[in-house]
Amino acid sequence: MRLRPPSSGILAVALATSTVVGVPVLAAAAPPATADDIVINEVESNGDPVGDWVELANTNTEQDLDISGWTLIDNDPTHVPYTFAEGTVIESGGYLSVYTDEDPDGFGLGGNDSVTLRDADGEIVDHTEWSGHAATTWGRLPDMTGEFAVTGEPTRNLRNVAPTSEDPIETSPWPFDPQDITAVDLGGDFAGDDMSGVDLAADGTAYVVNNGTGTLYVLDRDAETDTYEIARTHVLAYADGTGIPDAEGVTVTPDGVVYVATERDNADKSTSRPSVLRYTLPADATTGELRAEAEYDLSGIVGEIGANAGLEAVQYLPDAWGGAFAVGVEGTGAVHFVQLGADASVTEKQTYASPFQGVMALDLDEATGVLRVLCDEVCEGRSLEMTFDGTEWTTDGTLYARPAAMPNIANEGFASHRETVACTLDGAEGTTTRVRLLWADDAATDGVGLRTAVGEPGECEAADSGPVAPGSLGGATSSVEGSLAAIGSTVTANSVAGLAPLPPR
Repeated sequence: MRLRPPSSGILAVALATSTVVGVPVLAAAAPPATADDIVINEVESNGDPVGDWVELANTNTEQDLDISGWTLIDNDPTHVPYTFAEGTVIESGGYLSVYTDEDPDGFGLGGNDSVTLRDADGEIVDHTEWSGHAATTWGRLPDMTGEFAVTGEPTRNLRNVAPTSEDPIETSPWPFDPQDITAVDLGGDFAGDDMSGVDLAADGTAYVVNNGTGTLYVLDRDAETDTYEIARTHVLAYADGTGIPDAEGVTVTPDGVVYVATERDNADKSTSRPSVLRYTLPADATTGELRAEAEYDLSGIVGEIGANAGLEAVQYLPDAWGGAFAVGVEGTGAVHFVQLGADASVTEKQTYASPFQGVMALDLDEATGVLRVLCDEVCEGRSLEMTFDGTEWTTDGTLYARPAAMPNIANEGFASHRETVACTLDGAEGTTTRVRLLWADDAATDGVGLRTAVGEPGECEAADSGPVAPGSLGGATSSVEGSLAAIGSTVTANSVAGLAPLPPR
């Protein structure tokens, strides 16, 4: 979730050495600006290490202009507009940029969003909107006068540049295609923004976190109707009961302990706080506040990053795959493999620098031992696979395209689960397995925060004669009674000792 600078007081601006950069100065001689002279020139909604920003340009090359009392707002009318302070002047032919996510009361710029500029009388001066975060920035081409398009690179307070032609990135098809992708129709909170992380437990239970409100949702699946329903809703807090953890990623261990990756405390959005929080679900309540049992501080491992460029993903790795946690970082595109101790200690085991601008989701397929590392719409939804060689995690570098049926949207969460499916072959009853997938869309494209798909079933295994060749699965019925153990995977105990198991529901 992203924020807005203060609407009064000191203006948060970005300054450069160029003499044409817009500077907020108390210059009584500058006349008031008009709609003919000031334009929105460039927008950064994702990827800047400090935060989201909007750049204005003064197209009048002869006159400095005053924009006191002008405002900026995103596509949410409930947000408080950003108001330019008294005496704010943009130099002739110059630029002025403001960060929109430094103040606790600010607004952020999402993947499907807009910016509107109004003058001091509330009249619209300029407006732009976009679908999906730009890989660079969203700006006018040519600079100041052209239509909006994806730029060649971010050029805050400088002239916009057009992209140069590049060879297309080679990708392999999504491994689970073909498959139909459908919305998980839960309505309510799941029709809005900020569903960011998702994980599937061995029994098919889904865990989803919302980064704006710091909320954990636990979803039960009805096998007969193939639908999900909300079983638990917990508002997360830090160990002392304060704060609003910016919950970006989630993973659950075999004994039901929940780990949440966070970027910052949303009560102090301008301060980076990259940490993993540990929670145990209560046996006597399915709603209410949930306080962290431990906070694992990763600031010394991830290095200097922006407040909104921190931890986006976390994945538990059983002993068979190193007995650690994989943590993905948005601002650096790195995956850190760490051990999290019972005493809240953090031990780094390995760091992998991915080719992605940001690592937004991580998922381990325990049936194959593949750790999938995913980027969001900034990288066209591409992913890569890593495997554990007994010492470290490695990859052959193959990049996989997003599913053929998936639009390029802000999928910041991804999870897979192998489920057992009943099948019949020549009148005999048996079982097979298939992969169920879930995606969490941070931008809630078309009012959908969660989507699902099911892969094709594998071989049908007769109950008394072992595996048989693939054939007709006509009569197959769905069942989620099977777990990873049912398909031959080994699930080890939680590497953090002494934690209470998830109470039965």
